[in-house]
Amino acid sequence: MSTHLELHNRLNKHLISKIFVQSNLTLVVMAPRIFANNNIINTLRIASCRKGIIGSPRGYSTAKEDEKLHAAIKYCSDLVKKHDPENYLISTFYPKHLQKVYFAIRALNIELIMVRESVSKPQLGSMRMQFWRETIDSTFKGNPPQQPIAQVLYDSLKICQLSPLFFRRIIDERDAQLNDPPYINNKDLESYGENTASCLLYLHLQSLGVEDIQADHAASHIGKSIGIVTILRGFPYLVSKRRMLLPSAITSKYNISQEEIFRKGPVKGLEDAIFEIATLAHDHLLTARTFLQSIPNQASPALLLAVTSFTIICIIILLF
Repeated sequence: MSTHLELHNRLNKHLISKIFVQSNLTLVVMAPRIFANNNIINTLRIASCRKGIIGSPRGYSTAKEDEKLHAAIKYCSDLVKKHDPENYLISTFYPKHLQKVYFAIRALNIELIMVRESVSKPQLGSMRMQFWRETIDSTFKGNPPQQPIAQVLYDSLKICQLSPLFFRRIIDERDAQLNDPPYINNKDLESYGENTASCLLYLHLQSLGVEDIQADHAASHIGKSIGIVTILRGFPYLVSKRRMLLPSAITSKYNISQEEIFRKGPVKGLEDAIFEIATLAHDHLLTARTFLQSIPNQASPALLLAVTSFTIICIIILLF
């Protein structure tokens, strides 16, 4: 019996002396000791824990990271729900696993829009825009800052391919708007729509895995329409802030005085000017419709905002 126990202990010594525990910084060789069977198992568990195999601290870390990610996704969805209810409703048409991507893109857009109203000087707004440029660059390089939208975007890049170019175009356009650049003609309105709403739609198409030239053409025209309609929707508010975004070519055509609108509100010729601009937005929707028959079905959620744009245009046309 004692011979068997002695042999057993020798085997234990041999096994334990061969255990190497790898930590993040050092390689530790465990000294040979005599363990009973249950102690050997416990020792192996300790070794496995330190290597991140069983019951690892990394397991707890992962749980915390998941919790932080869920909180970040909720931050994005709540932001969209509060400030952009139309797009929040559209999120229900997206595949469940892609909704976080949708919310991150839309939440970033809201943050950029809100910069204009949250700063007292354009220079301060430009600093905020630079922060977002650096955030996008860092996120796409695999080093996102501890910011909810950046964290969700970084996680989204694991399941879909998004182009940083479109994010930069949106940021650059929002940055330019801080100084209220005058719109000369309809091309300026279309450029605004292309660099904001169209780029958002391009990102949504990418998130859905759509690579189709017809879908891109449709998104371009729908985005231009949305951009123009957004300016028309915000016209009363913008005027209250002494901001005029109607093209000077249109206001000159209908003999509209900018200062008179600021002082008196609606003036003669304003209805005709708004009607003409709304017609331009409607024309873009009609052009987008010509591409719909050849667009893959999976692109449909990204283009649903055309419905909202069309509804608003109809209301404007009926009123004016």
